[in-house]
Amino acid sequence: MNLVNYKPCVCNLCGTGCGQFLKTDGHKVYGVSPLIAHPVSKGKLCIRGWHSNELLSTNERITTPLIRENGELREASYDEAIALVAARMQGFDGAAGEIGVLASARSSNEDSFTLARLTRDVFKSTLRGIGAEAGHRKSMAALEHAFGYPGAHGSLTAIDHADYILVVGTDITRQNPVIGGNIHAAQRRGARVVTLSSSRTQIAKLSTKHFQEKPGTLGLLVNALGKALMAIRTVNHDRRANIDQLPGYADYAAALRSISSVALERASGIRYEEIEEEAHHLEQARSIVILFSSGISGLDRPTIDAITNLALLSDRMDHPHSAVIPVAGISNLQGSFDMGMSGELGNSVFKALATPDSRIRALFVIDHDDGIIRDKERIAALDFVVYACAYKSAFMELADVVFPLPAYNETDGTYTASDKRVQITHKNVDSRHHVLPGWSLFERIANTSGQHWGYHSATQVFKDIAAHTRGYGDLSHELLSKGFGQHWNPKGFAGCGRRKFNAINIEYWESPTTPEFPFALMIGKAQHYWHQNNLMRKTIVPRREYDQTLWLYPQGYIEISPDDATRLKVRDKWLVNVRSSIGTHMKIAVKISPDVQDGTAYIPYFIKNMISDFLLPYENAYAAGEESVIPIQIQE
Repeated sequence: MNLVNYKPCVCNLCGTGCGQFLKTDGHKVYGVSPLIAHPVSKGKLCIRGWHSNELLSTNERITTPLIRENGELREASYDEAIALVAARMQGFDGAAGEIGVLASARSSNEDSFTLARLTRDVFKSTLRGIGAEAGHRKSMAALEHAFGYPGAHGSLTAIDHADYILVVGTDITRQNPVIGGNIHAAQRRGARVVTLSSSRTQIAKLSTKHFQEKPGTLGLLVNALGKALMAIRTVNHDRRANIDQLPGYADYAAALRSISSVALERASGIRYEEIEEEAHHLEQARSIVILFSSGISGLDRPTIDAITNLALLSDRMDHPHSAVIPVAGISNLQGSFDMGMSGELGNSVFKALATPDSRIRALFVIDHDDGIIRDKERIAALDFVVYACAYKSAFMELADVVFPLPAYNETDGTYTASDKRVQITHKNVDSRHHVLPGWSLFERIANTSGQHWGYHSATQVFKDIAAHTRGYGDLSHELLSKGFGQHWNPKGFAGCGRRKFNAINIEYWESPTTPEFPFALMIGKAQHYWHQNNLMRKTIVPRREYDQTLWLYPQGYIEISPDDATRLKVRDKWLVNVRSSIGTHMKIAVKISPDVQDGTAYIPYFIKNMISDFLLPYENAYAAGEESVIPIQIQE
């Protein structure tokens, strides 16, 4: 009889980094339990984390290397598949942009580090990226400018003690439910929780104060709060720091003074008097936590600049319970950036794929979700495509070679949460099919290509990470195994401690809607429509929740306000025709919601492929994330 043990693990399903126990006999995962002592999750898991055992036990696993012959994938040995990849890749000029590498934000640091090395040293390519990087790159740039290092300032545990919590844009109770729960607990103990969001999200309903601004004006609203706070600070002589001496302050202050209260209200729908009242609460707080979403549904750079500036202006960022944290929806987005897989600005894989005359000829992809395969026709036309993933997906049909990868509990690996907390998951289940860890696969490709790295374990890889990655120098597998992880050290960056304001421009955003296309369509997430559902479709309970929604709205849904539904003469679940200003169209069900403002519409961007196809032409919508607005027409 096999005895089931409880093995500690780090949940791999979002950037919170919750602690969990997996119930396993070493061969199969039977269930999940929360890890009560974990400082962030504190014995809580969201619906995804509670049912991660279903994902880890799915039969929809890739179990062996595959090679395409005569249009069909056939099983192959590692030696054969690796030899083919090494030989074919040598026929492309990576330095000239012929090889693109698309990493996964769910990969461990060890896998991402060795993949970056493979890309740089073997493929000789600078054309690399992460599928969810657009918003996070902007977050890192703004934070590094403001605080001197590209990462969160402070810890998620600050939520438990902060006096004032500001949530900008994100529906955090859906994207990162445990963090949302911690914010709610903080509000119950007396913290003032303020949400800025154009729709009435769940966290907005739980907040002390919700500012429901018009779409596209988040940054303006944050800057207006900065103006009101600056006015208070001008007459407050008890400041602990000379904020006005920081680089960039004079230009920032001048920009804030230019904000017109009349223009603010016209653009955002929020009266400046409300902002002034809120600034007094902000001024009185001893500790302040600011949270905003990062990654594929992140904010635009001007809004993030406004957030970091407000944090500096508050003069509370030296308090141990203050923080500014870009909250990622994917488990190791921060670590993927730290390991060097984010690529160069303006030189992304997606840009190369979308540019007809780019030189890209080969693509090496890790763990791509299905549902939205951008530039599918271009990928299919490439000379050579390699795909590596633990789970079967539609992307396999585009690949010439497919490699299996282990699930996150089948190999040792570290993961860096949204607040820079680096945690380790030790192997607790044997891979039934002897699947190579990603770092080992990449090393074997390098060896076959003539380079020998000498890694024999994930521990050795991490030693190399510590030696070559800023902030990680004090960390090791041994140290990380003794508790609930450690935050990487910002002092590894030369700029740490040197704070400065980001430059801003005050713009009164005008909606792109027209009389012909009067609705402002916003895209975003919903709890069960998560990461295009490649993972959620392989579970039981979360998939059931997803399917239940589709039973109500089989074609997907678009949320509109009750007044707009009345004007359109439609009822809940009725099908409507939606047409965009560039001609894409779809038929979809109406979901009537009082949480949506009149004249706006909301759609989760990965619920049904038809919606994906509708949104794919809008590259700017992916880049702008929560601030994106697409002019549409809705007809019965």
